[in-house]
Amino acid sequence: MTEPGPRKRSRAACSSCQSRKRKCSGDQPCTTCLQFGSECYYDLGSRKKKDTKRIQTPLSLQPTTSLNANPSTNHDILPKNRSPVDSNMRLSSLEANSGAAFVRRLGLKIDPANAPRLNLFAWNIGARRSPTSLPPSSYTTPIPVVDIISQNEMNSLTARFFEKIDPCYGFVDRDTILRQISRRWLPPAADGALPYGLYDAVLCGVAAFASLFSRREASATELQLVESARLILEENLLSESPTVDTVTAWVLRVCYLRTTGSPHAAWLTSCTLMHLIEAAGLHLELNSDTVLLRSQESCHPETRRRLFAMGRHLNVWLSFELGRSRVVLHGATSLPPTPRSNNYAEEIFSLLPLSESLDPTKLQDSNDLETALSDVVAVVHVQQPLILAQCNLMLCIYRRLRALNTTISSSLLDSLLALAGKGLRAAREMVAVNCPWHQAANVPFQVICTLLAIDNRSSLSLLPEAMQTLREVATAYDTDVLREAYSTAYLLIMLHQRRKEEETRALDDVLRANPAASATRLPEPKAEGNKPGSPPSQDYGLNGQEHVSLPFDSEDLSWIGDLVIDMPSLQNFDLERFLTTDVPWPLPETGI
Repeated sequence: MTEPGPRKRSRAACSSCQSRKRKCSGDQPCTTCLQFGSECYYDLGSRKKKDTKRIQTPLSLQPTTSLNANPSTNHDILPKNRSPVDSNMRLSSLEANSGAAFVRRLGLKIDPANAPRLNLFAWNIGARRSPTSLPPSSYTTPIPVVDIISQNEMNSLTARFFEKIDPCYGFVDRDTILRQISRRWLPPAADGALPYGLYDAVLCGVAAFASLFSRREASATELQLVESARLILEENLLSESPTVDTVTAWVLRVCYLRTTGSPHAAWLTSCTLMHLIEAAGLHLELNSDTVLLRSQESCHPETRRRLFAMGRHLNVWLSFELGRSRVVLHGATSLPPTPRSNNYAEEIFSLLPLSESLDPTKLQDSNDLETALSDVVAVVHVQQPLILAQCNLMLCIYRRLRALNTTISSSLLDSLLALAGKGLRAAREMVAVNCPWHQAANVPFQVICTLLAIDNRSSLSLLPEAMQTLREVATAYDTDVLREAYSTAYLLIMLHQRRKEEETRALDDVLRANPAASATRLPEPKAEGNKPGSPPSQDYGLNGQEHVSLPFDSEDLSWIGDLVIDMPSLQNFDLERFLTTDVPWPLPETGI
């Protein structure tokens, strides 16, 4: 037999194993804490730097559809009484704003053994597929837009674009695109005809995005438009001087990918977009004092500002949700876009300063975050896309507050739940009119997770509406992404219910083990507790013996009512009868 080697010792043990003098594997969570269901965390402030680096393994977003738990998956759950140093370290992580990380931590808190793996559930409506379309790899050469759709189809899709998309993302000039459509469909030899070139990517992007908002299932034409635009942009990516048309086409592509593409592709494309904006100088005002301003083409200053605002908006939120770095263009002098009539895009752009202030590299205390949350929920929006954008920002701030273990006021929590309900209604209304913005899927799922995290009567009472909303979205678009999100939400609720039932059984065992406590005679209240001249109120105990009433009223026991509501096995328990009369013990009809 070979002699066993020396026992490997963990370089760093978690705080729970240290206090109980148990063996620790050094993982997050360690095997011992997983076995006993303990909260596993590490006291990073007292560790050497090399041990701290070993412990602080960031969460990586793993694209997976499996709902089985991986015990070795790294995660970070800190205790409620963690130190300010640990809180700052937690918030400086890039994952502080990530909804995926929030869902992962929620699952680990409810049931570490069965929690869903880290994934961007309900990130958007899911990939568009058509049974008659070719796979993307089969497209190797771009097809001119005039060979894909007719001029009448292009005009119809353009009208749909300005009806449903432009009010929210107003960065395309209507007069310009209509003029270019007229030129593009002229005979090639005609005067003023627009030849095949980069602007085809703009036309393909507008048509594909409008097609997404026209039908619930993708057509072969829509996917052909998407792939042609992609190939044209890749051909011109290494151009020395990107133009406004280049940036416009890239914004359209990022918007489409954010709505129906993969998270990695959308984030990578948004970073490329920001670099192209910098290369074109669109982040600078035309009167900026610089000799490096590349773009000399005639372009309305307002168009430049809107393109830059769109690029920032997309890149900021894609980076937040994936827990990755965003692209910051230093020295930008671009002014905010000027409001337009019948357009609410400026209200979304107005959220940019607050959104960018949530950058995980900028530490904020709980007071600043709570003030920001109060400001967000106080605004009243009417348009559904604005309501969903507002709700998404609110959920992000709340995740940051939970990371700081902050208890917000009950009034602010009620406002948060009210806005969450408003966001659910907005999502259903948008699905009903086929407006598949990514937030129509993302907000209902994140609301469900937030309600489970809050875990009080008001939040749990909103769960049925949240699940109904997610089910309607999943039924309307029926993609793998939405089916997985719906089943994951169901799993989280089921695990939450199982934990509640286990807690109920624990309390049930305590009551069963102490049946004599119900017949215990309480001491006589002091005489000064009664009104002058009135005898103490009397009733009779289990043995027919007279004893005084309780020295407190039913309002002091209101917490018992909340306990009854939160425990399924106590639903038939008559609290008023229990407090005011003597009933036989045990109570078989309640299972106690």
